Amino acid sequence: MSTPRLDQAVKLLRSQLRGRVETDWPLARHTTYRIGGPVDLALFPVDATDVAVAVVELQSLQVPWVVLGGGSNVLVSDRGVRGAVLLTTDLQHVAVAGDTITVGAGVDSHRVALLARDAGLQGAEFLAWLPGTIGGACLMNARAYGGEVSHVLQSALCVGNSGGSETLRLSPQDFSYKQSPFQDRGLIIVEASIRLAPGETDEIQRRIDEIEVNRRANHEMDYPSCGCVFKNDYSIGISSGKLIDQCGLKGVRVGAAQVSPHHANFIINLGGASAAEVMEVIMHVRRTVRAATGRSLPLEVQVIGEWDPVLPDGRG
Repeated sequence: MSTPRLDQAVKLLRSQLRGRVETDWPLARHTTYRIGGPVDLALFPVDATDVAVAVVELQSLQVPWVVLGGGSNVLVSDRGVRGAVLLTTDLQHVAVAGDTITVGAGVDSHRVALLARDAGLQGAEFLAWLPGTIGGACLMNARAYGGEVSHVLQSALCVGNSGGSETLRLSPQDFSYKQSPFQDRGLIIVEASIRLAPGETDEIQRRIDEIEVNRRANHEMDYPSCGCVFKNDYSIGISSGKLIDQCGLKGVRVGAAQVSPHHANFIINLGGASAAEVMEVIMHVRRTVRAATGRSLPLEVQVIGEWDPVLPDGRG
């Protein structure tokens, strides 16, 4: 969708950014769902300066924008996104120094686990086969297989909404379940430094292999998905997946979107599913669980783009 503001943004940013500037860019290729319409303006910054320049210019021109990493926790509408998307794909810096690994926000989480293994460092195994990028994992304080980002993240280079950059020194106390200081302050993660401990390479690899076997046994890698769709409320003593399962919703399907027969908190793309179909399954699951249990299932997946009709309540 071309507008004078967007046209001006394209011209300015193409003259100022080192990274790519694309228009009418398909987002399906940037989400693990393999779903999503085009964005008006796609920006691929290569460093913190690019990110800062992009933010300042977009703010100045009042062009709305969002950040997208590996797209593992995102459902993009079929109609796409109006405005701009900053994609972290090309933030690929990698450095290993002693017990610390520093990586760009666009580096795959699984690759970080392998970098740690190759450096003989343990503590990052939980990132193995985790969909998405390390930037997204830090933003959402990802946890898996006994590990959690807050336990290993030492610092992060970030850019704020005003375009200023800063390095945050972090500790586990700064995080909570699915929450991070980056969310609280609206910061864009450009680079993360992870501190680990020396370990035996063979033992690290054994743990990575165990995680792969477990994920495949749970059928998590059979079809495109966003991972868990709903947040867990640990105060009630039962996961969202078990609530959904108890309501008999495994296998429920709309078009090519289906509640996984193996993992009830996954809604999978059987092939060619639309965002609208996934959303219809989401709304059906939420209505059914609320009617049967009185419990509301808050979304973990981030829903972005233009939607018609309106989104379900409690989208966040």
